[in-house]
Amino acid sequence: MEKTTFFLALALSSGLLFTGCIEPSVDIPEQVAGLAPIYYEGDWRDIGAEPPQPIRELFKIYYKDSIIFAGESLKGIHVIDNTDPFYPETIKFIRIPGNSDIAIKGNTLYANNLSDLVAIDIGNLDDIRVLDRVRNAFPGGGSPLPDNYFGFFECPDTSMGAVVGWAEKVLERPECWR
Repeated sequence: MEKTTFFLALALSSGLLFTGCIEPSVDIPEQVAGLAPIYYEGDWRDIGAEPPQPIRELFKIYYKDSIIFAGESLKGIHVIDNTDPFYPETIKFIRIPGNSDIAIKGNTLYANNLSDLVAIDIGNLDDIRVLDRVRNAFPGGGSPLPDNYFGFFECPDTSMGAVVGWAEKVLERPECWR
């Protein structure tokens, strides 16, 4: 009797263990709402200062010497003079395509530029320049899918350029999902 109970328990636990490894089949619909990649037009490694831009989707904020560096998701960094906290003034925008994280140490701003890590001199905000670049510091080479996204998406096509974001779209028989 004990052997039977043992073997029954072993069979059940083995069944549960192996079913966890089987990939569920997915029926691909003709049309479905999902995400499509947004490709950067031009050289995504081109980093530079621009006039102030509208703030749309912030992700990280740093404060240094009365200046706020506010990350704009996948686009770059808003530079805001906060000398008078009642009247902060956006003074420029640092364009960093595919940017999703920043850090500052001293007069150097570190940021990802898609898969590359760049070090940018911010000691003189009128002369922003890239000091160094570590190519392919972050695997993947492009913009990851948004956090907590589970569904269909259009498979990225590297021949079309670097993926710097995702947009909702009705997809025709998508081949990618998670």
